[in-house]
Amino acid sequence: MNGIGIITRIAPNMLADRVTGPLNTMIPFGVCSGIMMFAWSGVHTETSLWIFGAIYGFVAAGMQSLFPAVLASLTEDPKKVGTRMGMGFSIVSVACLTGTPLGGALIESKDGEYLYAQMWAGGSLILGSLTLVAARVAKTGWKLKVKI
Repeated sequence: MNGIGIITRIAPNMLADRVTGPLNTMIPFGVCSGIMMFAWSGVHTETSLWIFGAIYGFVAAGMQSLFPAVLASLTEDPKKVGTRMGMGFSIVSVACLTGTPLGGALIESKDGEYLYAQMWAGGSLILGSLTLVAARVAKTGWKLKVKI
């Protein structure tokens, strides 16, 4: 997943800088990552696992690399960018610390099957993407062709 993600750690950021803006670029990557988490429940063979890993690695890397740029793009005052970054990464740290034990508990509750964890991950990513849409609407209104 990390190897194939090299492409989408670079290309979406270039697209965001030149054309769409980081927030507009990150929303589709978040939705695609959520869809891939739901699709993970349909993976039953080693071949399909490799295909899933490649596609998920491709879309997740774009989302990861765009996160700091999105935080910066939502900050109007350049003096507050560092504060906004610190706050954003502090919130993400809580998810990173609690995600693994929560995932383990969900897997254990399904007797070693991953279905509950997969659905939780997919739902969380889709909800996060909807939050990004809400941030975009709060910042620009319902205008479609706005670079943010």
